[in-house]
Amino acid sequence: MSKYITRVQLRNAEQGDYERLDIEMEKGLFVPVREGEASSSGTVETAREYNYRGVTTLQEVITAAYTAAGRIGRQYSLTVMKEKRAVPA
Repeated sequence: MSKYITRVQLRNAEQGDYERLDIEMEKGLFVPVREGEASSSGTVETAREYNYRGVTTLQEVITAAYTAAGRIGRQYSLTVMKEKRAVPA
C-alpha cells in the first residue's frame, strides 16, 4: 500500500483559514501530521502536512487535495509526494 504525504500552503492566510483547511482535508480522508506556525501578525508562515488514509492512486490523492484546498477561498499551493518504503535487507 502506498502512502502519500500532502503539503498545502495558503497565501495570506490566517489561523482560521487553516482550521477550515483541516476540516476540508479530513472530509477528503486526510489526517494532519504537521501544523504551520503563526507569526506575530496573525498570518501562518508555514504549510500544513497531511497523510492520506486509504488505498488509491496518486492522481486521486491530488484531486482530493485540490478539491479540499479550493473550498477555502484563498490562493494555495500544494505538493503530493509518494513515500518511499525501505527495501528489506
